[in-house]
Amino acid sequence: MRRLMARRRRLVAWPGMALWLALPLSPGHAANARPQAVAVADFDYQDSSGETRDQTAAHAARLAALKSGIITILANSGELTARALSCPKAPCSADQLDQAAMTAAAHAGHADFVVFGAIHKISSLIQFGEIEVMRVSDGKAVLAKTITFRGDSEDAWQHATDFVGQMLVTALHGQFPPAAARP
Repeated sequence: MRRLMARRRRLVAWPGMALWLALPLSPGHAANARPQAVAVADFDYQDSSGETRDQTAAHAARLAALKSGIITILANSGELTARALSCPKAPCSADQLDQAAMTAAAHAGHADFVVFGAIHKISSLIQFGEIEVMRVSDGKAVLAKTITFRGDSEDAWQHATDFVGQMLVTALHGQFPPAAARP
């Protein structure tokens, strides 16, 4: 009986050992593989709520926090690197740049993907956004999502930031082929 148990342990251990040894050889775990690099552009904002008080500064701060939060969530994923998209002239957003300029800016920053989008405030209770991811190598959209969130408070924006960041991590995590080596 002891021999049988010892033999079973060895038989169970060998496939696990073989898998462990093979992991570094698989494409996703190769020694020369690098994390996907993501550039995050400034987000555009439109307020058609008709509210009388000027919230321009508050919305600019919330957009900056959205971008910063997304970068942090992507970078903390362990599989992606993330940084702000750098442009010669601010804002560095889809409303200010055409596709060729955005792709060139992302390429100059060695990004594999660029995240961009816009938030539209309909009323004090309802906002929606368009979030897109473009592959830099060919300029193709690989993700386009519409989000909605309730409220125009710090808490509402933080929930939206967390949701978008996690959505992007899920979408970019292993969904696209590894990036080619940079020139």
